[in-house]
Amino acid sequence: MVRSRSGEPPTPRMQHADTPDSVEPRGSAREVPFAAFDVVVVATSLGGREALELVLEPLTANFPAPVVVVQHMDAHAPSHLPEFLARRTRLAVKFAESGEPLRASTVYVATPGRHLVIGPDRRCVLSDEPPVRFSRPSADPLFESAAEVFGARTLGVILTGRLSDGAVGAGAIRRAGGVILAQDPVTCRAPEMPQSAIRHGLVHIALPPAALGAALCALVAVPGARALFGLETRAA
Repeated sequence: MVRSRSGEPPTPRMQHADTPDSVEPRGSAREVPFAAFDVVVVATSLGGREALELVLEPLTANFPAPVVVVQHMDAHAPSHLPEFLARRTRLAVKFAESGEPLRASTVYVATPGRHLVIGPDRRCVLSDEPPVRFSRPSADPLFESAAEVFGARTLGVILTGRLSDGAVGAGAIRRAGGVILAQDPVTCRAPEMPQSAIRHGLVHIALPPAALGAALCALVAVPGARALFGLETRAA
């Protein structure tokens, strides 16, 4: 971790994904970091903010994939989720905007009251389609779109939450050859979402939130980690 002259770690900051600080200068000779997955998609609901903070905290500032988050929330209430998450992570954090490209080292949060999916051009798409499993945004459309666009290079994470959102999308990721992690239900404020995916045999590994963050670091950024975890690489 980079430290300031005072010895304290730098304060995480909000950052727009398209600001100059977040775009690699043209002609840069810096080596593109290894990435075993092209995208990490995350589903959560009740208790999600606390779980997300623990998952994102271990990720390095140069985490080589974008993280796209669906958190169930009230469409009519203001949300400050990106600000809260930015205090606990070294990644840039922002609400997703329709049409913007996904960039590594950035967390994209679905806006309240709108679905967030990934288009075939690997850009964010916001939609006002009807709720899915009583939720808008819903994780299932996000997961399904990621599986269609990124295939086996999709890593899905299902955290605490009620009902079963994420299970259908997890099935799509598994069929495409991707990997599904889940929060250990024992550690969840509401265990139904990860339990549903586990019950259907869709989850490769279930861990507490902080351990999930460490697993993401390894699986995405360390060559050969997928094989070390014993995760198959073929479509289910």
